[in-house]
Amino acid sequence: MNSYILCVRDKASGEDKFGSGLGSASYLEVPDGANVPLPSQKVGGVKEWLDRIVKQASPPGTESGNELDIIFFVHGYNTDPEEALKRQRQVEKELRNRGFQCMVIGFDWPTGGSAVLYEYDRFEAQSAASLLVKGGIIPFANYTLKDCPINIHVMAHSMGGFVVREAFRAVDKGRNSDLANDWRIGQVVLFAADISSDCFALNDTEMVPVFDHCGRLTNYFSGYDEALAVSNIKNIDISSRVGRVGMPADTPAHEKAVDVDCGPRYVAIPEDKRKKDLEKVVDGMVSHSWYLEDSIWYDDLAYTLKGQMDRNSIPTRTRVGPNDFVLVTQVVS
Repeated sequence: MNSYILCVRDKASGEDKFGSGLGSASYLEVPDGANVPLPSQKVGGVKEWLDRIVKQASPPGTESGNELDIIFFVHGYNTDPEEALKRQRQVEKELRNRGFQCMVIGFDWPTGGSAVLYEYDRFEAQSAASLLVKGGIIPFANYTLKDCPINIHVMAHSMGGFVVREAFRAVDKGRNSDLANDWRIGQVVLFAADISSDCFALNDTEMVPVFDHCGRLTNYFSGYDEALAVSNIKNIDISSRVGRVGMPADTPAHEKAVDVDCGPRYVAIPEDKRKKDLEKVVDGMVSHSWYLEDSIWYDDLAYTLKGQMDRNSIPTRTRVGPNDFVLVTQVVS
């Protein structure tokens, strides 16, 4: 299948490639055989882009209720367009292999192209955030609601979690008269999220807009995530990150929140397997991106997004508290 991307990077001057700064929204359809998103792959506009997505998600003859679910995938920091596309396709392939029929739509925001440009990426992330909702989620929800109410979900890695939070906050705060305020999505999934754990305390104003507009939020975290260590946050915000420590344990959690500790699963993976099978992780930090290559995490993710089981019944996790779970270290047959 062709891949669809909402790209908000600028264009390199005189070249058919994207740059590292913020630009206007480009609605892309990337052919199945192409590995790099290009400005020349832009379709006419958002209406034509939506037409093509819905046609692929709900081809002629599809019975109501059998349409493909749509997942907006938001990459993390220091991720170039080629790697973002690779990860988008990887997630889609793994979920479909597990019986979850879906299309993964990329939200490609600008990054500086170097791990040392953390502050630059964070600034660009905040600047680009509202375009995720204004340019993607709400137009899609409004477009499909009349004739084809397709389920919409959002998943985000690393600083992509910050993008999602800021996107929901910006749109709610702006109360733009051109946007409906009753929009809603199904699942929000965060993994290795670069967001302060403190803001997940019940009724914290920074996360209220996210919980208001979703049906469930699942946070996958690992205490072994080296990228999210306080010493690596570049002195912008030294509070503990929810992708490393989970949601606060000393305050009540939102009823829609689910915390899944993936640390035990990570350490259960033999070191040689991490080095061999997880070496495709581009940012060079396996402990931060290993999820994208792990079969058990994908099993749990598929159960989560399908939404057919109660959170307490998903077989790939063990309950340790009202909203707290641990990802199993191996599949029990």
